[in-house]
Amino acid sequence: MFPKAGVLSVVMVLSLTGSALYAADTSESSSHEAQRMRWFKEAKFGMFIHWGPYSYLAGEWNGLKIPVGTEAEWIMQRFNIPVAEYRQMARQLNPVHFDAAGWVQLAKATGMKYLIFTAKHHDGFAMYHSTVSRYNIVDWTQFKRDPVQELSTACRSQGLRFGVYYSHREDWDDPDGFGNTWDYKRSQKNFERYLEQKSKPQLRELLTRYGLISVVWFDRGMDTVEHANEFRDLVRSLQPSCLINGRIGSYGQDLIGDYQDMSDNGISTDGLQEYWEAPQTLNTTWGYSKFDQQWKTPGDVIHRLVEIVGKGGNYLLNIGPMADGTIPPESVRTLEQVGERMRVNGESIYGTSASPLPPQAWGRITVKGSKLYLHVFSWPADDKLPLTGLTNKVLAAYPLANPGTKLEISQVHRTYTIAVPAVRRQPNDSVFVAELDGAPHVDPPVVVQGTETPFELDTMQAVTGGKAAKRFNRQGKLHIAKWTGPSDFAAWHILVSQKGNYQIRIRYSALPESEATKYVVAIGGRTIAAFIKPTGDAFDYKTFDLGQMTFTKTGPYLVKIAPSSETGHDLMFFQSLELVPEGPLMVD
Repeated sequence: MFPKAGVLSVVMVLSLTGSALYAADTSESSSHEAQRMRWFKEAKFGMFIHWGPYSYLAGEWNGLKIPVGTEAEWIMQRFNIPVAEYRQMARQLNPVHFDAAGWVQLAKATGMKYLIFTAKHHDGFAMYHSTVSRYNIVDWTQFKRDPVQELSTACRSQGLRFGVYYSHREDWDDPDGFGNTWDYKRSQKNFERYLEQKSKPQLRELLTRYGLISVVWFDRGMDTVEHANEFRDLVRSLQPSCLINGRIGSYGQDLIGDYQDMSDNGISTDGLQEYWEAPQTLNTTWGYSKFDQQWKTPGDVIHRLVEIVGKGGNYLLNIGPMADGTIPPESVRTLEQVGERMRVNGESIYGTSASPLPPQAWGRITVKGSKLYLHVFSWPADDKLPLTGLTNKVLAAYPLANPGTKLEISQVHRTYTIAVPAVRRQPNDSVFVAELDGAPHVDPPVVVQGTETPFELDTMQAVTGGKAAKRFNRQGKLHIAKWTGPSDFAAWHILVSQKGNYQIRIRYSALPESEATKYVVAIGGRTIAAFIKPTGDAFDYKTFDLGQMTFTKTGPYLVKIAPSSETGHDLMFFQSLELVPEGPLMVD
């Protein structure tokens, strides 16, 4: 039984297989959002370019070397290079080999659909012709050309989407910008002045001078939510169709933006339920370093692309050109080989979605409509591809590169096996197509109890409904957020093997606006009503006791959490629910 302090009520027992539980609300919040995201969902693969005065230093200053594995574009901050000295060095930047059309052609030949260029990085130097500050590549150097203008024009002519990276908070050159404490005293900084006199005006230039900007890629977050919203509103007012990435806002809050970026070189776990992108680089640094020769192979890139897309994300792959505008030949060779495979396998990448199936021993899966694309990284010794977890019927299977070759399919219980004995293996990624009788469907996961162990019901095992969604945070963790009413929920199937008393505990973070918001935890046919206690910021997770219940019989149960009424704000940032056995346990 629940404790007397709990609020008990009998509720309708929810079906363990009812389709309504899994009919998550996938509708867009507005037609504008749907329009903005359409190309991004289709593209899947983009090029990131980090290029600036730091490329001239190439990882070394006055005999000091940036260690391999450390960001060379941070060299000014890493060695506290004085502004005057860094500015003098920046005058030497003269990229005579810069070829915007060639760069864009390389991205296109690689199979990339969009390009993001660093218009201003943290060093404060504008890689375009800014009238806000003469500290830019046209006015400050002998180059006298505008890379943003040339790249945006080349992207339009070759059919790629163009976006700009802009460091809106960090600026080591400006006395009021964030980050430089070796030249400027923190106590004398007027950050608001920097925002109004440099950061916002430069963003306005980028959004009004270069035609359609498809993405503004912010970095390093912002000091307050209010400031972040000002930048978001500025983008929306000038280019409503422009996408905004998730690093626009405070890292201590649930992230805002049209999509989220993983941590640098990170990849999401399975199950993220929002648009996301994985920014990664071809070696270990983002800006050019003459010391870093740890290049990813074509196979590395292809496997990461497939994994990211198979989890529902986009892959933003960075190159770091040299100061003279030359792209390192190692980068070119890798990208050209990736492009060869993309011309064969592109159908299995573009416009696909995350796979609902569990990981397979032989590789990864991407999905488009009623087709599964089976990406084989580890060829099975018996030339057979087992496909587990699918409840649909597999109608046909064939190699993507040779659709006329039909493959033998067999089935034992819930496992299909596709025989691939005579199929020619492809470099790095052999792709097969399995045609189903409809969109892929799998049974929800069931959490099975071990011997005298608690149930740890986390985001990975949850099934969400309504607006509730599994989201990423900058601590590299997941939580469930976006639930504002009774139709928004998280649920778990559990299989109880031991009768007895269980303590119920919940772990979440919550903002002050959620204080005393009522929510309900339903287990089987009974409920506990509880009220949110604020914890601090969005990532300040704490554990709360909800009371005790007794399982009088073993078997399957449904556990569900939802707000009890419409709230107008996020209920909480949920991490886990624990059912901890206490006292004697009995097994039927």
